Amino acid sequence: MSAILFLIFVGIWAFVVLLLIWLVGKILPKAGWATLVRMLLFFGLLPLPIVDELVGKGQFEEACREYAVLIVDREKAAGKTVYLSTQPAFDIEGSWIRIVVTPWRFVDLTTGKTIVSYHTLVAGKKFIRLSEGGMPLTFRGTCAPASKPATVQAFKEYGINYVEPPVGKGGR
Repeated sequence: MSAILFLIFVGIWAFVVLLLIWLVGKILPKAGWATLVRMLLFFGLLPLPIVDELVGKGQFEEACREYAVLIVDREKAAGKTVYLSTQPAFDIEGSWIRIVVTPWRFVDLTTGKTIVSYHTLVAGKKFIRLSEGGMPLTFRGTCAPASKPATVQAFKEYGINYVEPPVGKGGR
């Protein structure tokens, strides 16, 4: 469904751009440079709805390199029992697209010290949202460490026991 809506939007936007160029053509004198002005307008206005994605993609990839890193000391982590300590998500300020960073912090059940941590990132549009949820159309808008432990079995591979958060520490 969103693909059909996207195609409808592209058609409407192309029509609006062509209409604007036609109106500008009526105003401009019949000189050779008028065609150049219309061409510049066409190629300048057509990508306008996704220009934030074109610039934001690089910012998102840079944020992924910085944040989507697994931090775990395997030797110190072996034999520990951890639980997920909930942390609030936050936005990276100053980017052309919305980048939401969600921290994942697994802490030692007895000491409360962080044993495993990483971040996941999700990109979203700030201005013109052409897809459901405002996800980017020109690149994959999510990233996380490739080797992040996401299941009880994955934690066992690190030699770590995972338990549900105790009451008062994120549990019910």
